[in-house]
Amino acid sequence: MNVAQRIRLIRIIEKIEKNPEFSNKLGVKNTSDFILDKQQK
Repeated sequence: MNVAQRIRLIRIIEKIEKNPEFSNKLGVKNTSDFILDKQQK
């Protein structure tokens, strides 16, 4: 993995953290939300 790919991944991760709607569109769940859902079931 080269530097450009790493930077792109970091930007996507930051966007996911700041914008929950974006992560829902991608189908990515925040791990803390995932753990909470799992514990509630």
